Amino acid sequence: MGTRTRRALTALSTLLLATTLTGALPAQADPLPPLDPMVTATVYAHSPTTAEYRPGWGYTATNTEGGVLVRRTGTGAYTVVLEDAPARGGVAHVVAYGSGPVFCTVAGWYRSLAAPDLLIQVRCFAATGAPVDSRFVATYSNARWTGDGRFTWFVTDQAVPVGLRTLAATYRYDSTGGEVRYERLGTGHYRFHMNYRYDYSFPMAHVTAVGSTGVHCQIGPPDHWEVWCRNAAGNLVDARFAVTYGRRVGLLGHSTGPRMHTGVLYGDQTLGVVPGENWNSTLPGLGGAAVQHLGTGHYQMRITGTGTAYGTAFVNAFRNDADRPPHGYCGVAGWARSGSTDTVVTVRCYAYGGVPSNLNARVSYTTWPAA
Repeated sequence: MGTRTRRALTALSTLLLATTLTGALPAQADPLPPLDPMVTATVYAHSPTTAEYRPGWGYTATNTEGGVLVRRTGTGAYTVVLEDAPARGGVAHVVAYGSGPVFCTVAGWYRSLAAPDLLIQVRCFAATGAPVDSRFVATYSNARWTGDGRFTWFVTDQAVPVGLRTLAATYRYDSTGGEVRYERLGTGHYRFHMNYRYDYSFPMAHVTAVGSTGVHCQIGPPDHWEVWCRNAAGNLVDARFAVTYGRRVGLLGHSTGPRMHTGVLYGDQTLGVVPGENWNSTLPGLGGAAVQHLGTGHYQMRITGTGTAYGTAFVNAFRNDADRPPHGYCGVAGWARSGSTDTVVTVRCYAYGGVPSNLNARVSYTTWPAA
């Protein structure tokens, strides 16, 4: 075992002994030096039962000079190590990868105490809520400047806030300025508040439950700033969560450089073409995607102009306007270059309980490196 591996293992052991889950946020790393580089990363963890491995760079990338390490710490429990990435704040997301009813949470993310690394803890669950080994896609960004467009990220610090709670600066960022606040409207039901700014483009909005139990969170339609969290049985439960929101920007906070797309599919309508609710960095206006409904809860999105050898897809289910059932979650079933110019992303969606179901979903895709 090399010196760097031993150092990272020591850091992880220290964190697990010294940190409780309720404090599992970047703000808990106060004793560390005030280093805070901009870090963006996307990781495809492809080997769910391997004790420790380095994912291939074709679908995994960071903007730092360090590597990426994935460790399995128990059934369905993983730690993603972003080496040489001593970032503060930021937001981590995760989504299950595969064709089965699995959903994942982020248990926390931390700057290492003994190495200049960032550690992201991931938990994955079967439809019953039991821990299960799974492939997954994880992302991280603490980007604070995007040029054109809007980029906002935040993570809630309490599952049961009292009244309208304002997040500390280490828990949020909004490129338009101003505070980010949130409130609990009822069990498992929250509303967040940010600066309102009109933009012609349809917004990107992704949410991930934060915690080590089997909870999944859904955001409302992207223009509705509400979040609902449910357990594996579909019952509303209080939970913390992380959100990334933006317009004319990718999931990691880029507005230029990589080829990017973010768009929606309306599973309950099984539309063949997505009308206007897509932003694509390769096009001058909206559009750039078409959806094929392959079966119940099974979709393919063809994204124009993003076909390269490098890239990462991400998906979240979102609620319909009338809150009609079913409610549930979606996973990434795969993505691949199609021809020389396009990308095809495959999505699988399930109602709580694991039954395939037609759901609305937000799909984001980014290439890497810039190409």
